[in-house]
Amino acid sequence: MRVPAARLRRVFGGDRIKNLMVAFRVEDLPMESQMLSDALDTAQKRVESYFYDIRKNLFDYDQVVNTQRDRVYAERRRALLSDSLRPAMIEYAERTCDDILEANVDKTADPAEWRLDALAAKVVQYCPLLQGLTGQELLQQSGGSFEGLRSYLRQLAVAAYEQKAAAVDDIEPGLMQEAQKFFVLTQTDNLWKEHLQAIKFLQQAVGLRGYASKDPLTEFKLEGYNLFLETMAQIRRNVIYNVYVFQPQRIRPDAAAGQQQQEAEQAAASGNGKQSRRKAKASA
Repeated sequence: MRVPAARLRRVFGGDRIKNLMVAFRVEDLPMESQMLSDALDTAQKRVESYFYDIRKNLFDYDQVVNTQRDRVYAERRRALLSDSLRPAMIEYAERTCDDILEANVDKTADPAEWRLDALAAKVVQYCPLLQGLTGQELLQQSGGSFEGLRSYLRQLAVAAYEQKAAAVDDIEPGLMQEAQKFFVLTQTDNLWKEHLQAIKFLQQAVGLRGYASKDPLTEFKLEGYNLFLETMAQIRRNVIYNVYVFQPQRIRPDAAAGQQQQEAEQAAASGNGKQSRRKAKASA
């Protein structure tokens, strides 16, 4: 970081040193004045302390991001190395249902005031396999309690996942595991990049809060943590949604053979056309 000399003199007492040098008429002579030497030592210590604080501040900010990065990379590593992502998908499904429930139902309100039809519509939006779910069904199955509603939605979400996983693996064994791995890695990478951009803007914004007698680092930690929680929640929601709507198609052997034959004929026709053009040029 390059700092203008005028600023260094102003911050670290350079004008005082300059006046001393003028008073002692120091030009090409060695500086042997104890007062001048002490002033230079003090200025040097201030400069070193100033840049040390800058480096330490940057390190503290980086530590916040590094902690988040470790968590994200742990999720990626689990997706890459795990033999089965079923437990993770069940967790994603249950927590996503919790998010939907808490966003649409006030547990402190009277059950008669709950907008269960809107809740059912939102659940179906995330999980089309639950098409036909109604608010009346939710009310009956939950017994009018918030925790009963949570438990029933979780059961539906897990059952829908098991149904989807069985249907996909019936097409090709192991296909669901590969699809889940792809969804986790893709969503994690994309949303983590967006999160880093948001963190960068946040770091620039919190610097101004020092003028409001707030510690920028503390503000950065709090808001950065909230941003990270939202990013991880969005990864979870996107992954389980992609799992629910995943629709692999079985390719029949005769259809695959026909497609390969058609591609071969097209390639042969293209080759014959090029050969004919070369012969025409040679004749000319």
